[in-house]
Amino acid sequence: MPRRKQYKILAREMEIYDTIVAELQKNPELAGYDMDTIELSVKKKITPRIQNIDKAIRNLERYIVVNKEFIQVVNGETIVLKKDIVKMLKISRPTLNKWIKDGFVSSVKSKVMDNTEIFPPDLILAQLQSQKKKM
Repeated sequence: MPRRKQYKILAREMEIYDTIVAELQKNPELAGYDMDTIELSVKKKITPRIQNIDKAIRNLERYIVVNKEFIQVVNGETIVLKKDIVKMLKISRPTLNKWIKDGFVSSVKSKVMDNTEIFPPDLILAQLQSQKKKM
């Protein structure tokens, strides 16, 4: 992923420069530092997105159609774990973890298996299609 753009401002060019210097001089660790070199930097915010969402959707749809009989169903509940959904989407485990962290996909608690998060393929497909519409 490319670096985020960064905008730098020299503090001495700001109206509040004296206030910034006075505040920093209160810190004994900064006693020998050159206060003329103070600069503020702001990084551009990056909106997370799924790079190739169409491919992930196609992979999941294809897997569901071709391998429907291999998807484990217990008491009417589709049991698909992280390792399984990664295989279905043809993505890496860290990518799935990032998608979960960014809120693109989510798991549900299993009613059949205690303390287990599952990823029903139909739910994941709906979540990905919803993300695609937002893009």
